[in-house]
Amino acid sequence: MPAALNEEGLSEVVGFVLLLGVLVMALSVYQIYAVPAEGRANEIEHMNMVKDRFTDYKIALDSLWVNKNNVTGVTLSTAFDLGTGSAATQGGGLSLPILSPAGSSGAVSVRSGGAALTITTPTNTTAIPLGSLQYVSGNNYWVDQTWTYQMGGVFLTQSGGTTVRVSPSFSFYNVSGNASVCIAPVNITGSALLAGSGPVRIETRLRDMPPYANLTGTFPWVKISIEAGDEGMARAWERVFKEAALRERIKPAWYAVGRGAETAYINITGPDTGAREDVTLRTVQADYRVSIATAASLIE
Repeated sequence: MPAALNEEGLSEVVGFVLLLGVLVMALSVYQIYAVPAEGRANEIEHMNMVKDRFTDYKIALDSLWVNKNNVTGVTLSTAFDLGTGSAATQGGGLSLPILSPAGSSGAVSVRSGGAALTITTPTNTTAIPLGSLQYVSGNNYWVDQTWTYQMGGVFLTQSGGTTVRVSPSFSFYNVSGNASVCIAPVNITGSALLAGSGPVRIETRLRDMPPYANLTGTFPWVKISIEAGDEGMARAWERVFKEAALRERIKPAWYAVGRGAETAYINITGPDTGAREDVTLRTVQADYRVSIATAASLIE
């Protein structure tokens, strides 16, 4: 065979190999840079959605106990997606999995107990289980987050610690020179866990429970403590107590805030540290039954 023909065939093979190499390199660069960036953007958007859902959930539950006489027994339903995974059905069109970011997942759970609120007065000590609703992310490209609804507050936990995103139902203020405390021990009752990437429903019902005894009145002092269950949440609750006093400009001599390993507390003595009854306590009943159900559907 003539040498010229051999050279032409060799050049075609080399050209094809070079073209294939350029294509593989382009796909590799896209996977290394573009796919993670898209996945990170999707997960950030989803975590913002989870934040909004927890905030909306807190507002909706507060509206139930504020209007308790009219809505006791009514079920409130909230829905959101656990992750950024694909829908149950997919439309037509060209879709290459290697060019798309992997979908994230998550787990939502509700549990009774876990944390407990203790209200102590000179005449009575009452421990109230708080329970919690929690979402734990399973992100692939963005920092993992844990969102917790507890006692009317929304808490965010990341690798750097726990912070308060929405304040719990606790107030400490000055009324005519005396200390006044109002607290709503939101009790979450339930036991459920769902994990995956699909949609879920959170069903919440306000229960008609007997009121707490001896937790409303005027006392010489009142101590409120939270057994948080871990150090990060205890730090967050310590900030809750401090901020409640600071935003109302309460004199530091009226109270003391402290924290143990997994416990935070505020001891309110009022303007008179003696036996004079100058601390008014008001406790609002808020008790919920919470369940979780899958909302998966073939219609998305």
